[in-house]
Amino acid sequence: MVVARDKDIVLPLLAELKVECLPIGRAGRGAVGLAVELLQREVRLLRLMRDRRPDVVCGFGGTFVVHPAWLLGVPRVVFTDTENARVANALAFPFASLVCTPRAYPHRLRRPQFRYSGYKELAYLHPRHFTPDPGALHDAGLSETEPFVFMRLVAWGSGHDFFDHGLSDVRAAVERLSRFGRVVVSAEGPLPAELEPLRLRGPLHRVHHLLAFARLYIGESATMGAESAVLGTPAVVVSTSRRSYLDELTARYGLAFCYDHPRWGQAQALQQAEALLGDPQTAQLWREGRARMLAEQEDVSQYVTDLVVRQGREV
Repeated sequence: MVVARDKDIVLPLLAELKVECLPIGRAGRGAVGLAVELLQREVRLLRLMRDRRPDVVCGFGGTFVVHPAWLLGVPRVVFTDTENARVANALAFPFASLVCTPRAYPHRLRRPQFRYSGYKELAYLHPRHFTPDPGALHDAGLSETEPFVFMRLVAWGSGHDFFDHGLSDVRAAVERLSRFGRVVVSAEGPLPAELEPLRLRGPLHRVHHLLAFARLYIGESATMGAESAVLGTPAVVVSTSRRSYLDELTARYGLAFCYDHPRWGQAQALQQAEALLGDPQTAQLWREGRARMLAEQEDVSQYVTDLVVRQGREV
């Protein structure tokens, strides 16, 4: 059974993927809004779990599901890769039966902790589960021969995003990158009027196909940066909030670049992006880096399935 909060594109995306879900609450705004949401959702989840009696519950972050499940004695598997989500982790970890993290995660936890070789993005973008479809280019108004850069802008509304930011001048970034092809912009919020024609078109669930065919990803989303990297697309992430999994994709495989300086991050990122787009060897280097990464990391989807089923059977 899938439950989901009404946040960003979650519900429309699940609908496009034909995943049946039960919406439970709308995402709160600010610290007070998130606290109110937490209480309301946990009451609803407690009633739901009491009625349905699940064998095991799991969630990414796990903040909402662990407390009701703990009260009912239901095993609780929490997945996370975000070490700087300090408040959410402090709320979830003490009530988890176990916490599952990538090996790149920098902290040893006091709770039972399982580490896996890989990144959560490989759960759905590993070649065993995902094959890029060039038909998605047509859906987005692109052609197979048209070079394009994919840009992602986030709303900075999550609990661990309150004091962070990314690109400082989106117009200037688009202008510089447009010299290398069309810029396709995926944005959680409004865009300047002159950039609105660049907004991503097409079905939401086809975005990863576009990432696979892009010449480069640049943006504020760490998750989408990692998605691009594991697909073999050069990823340039601009965010004052760093992630250990992106640092590993950078240092170990050379698949991503991260810039977190609060004033110079955009300038540094654009300089790197222009260097990558102007180098004819970039595509080959990223193919080789991706091959090394896939050879060393596991099929995360299979790992997650085996782990959750095992936890449910051990009750």
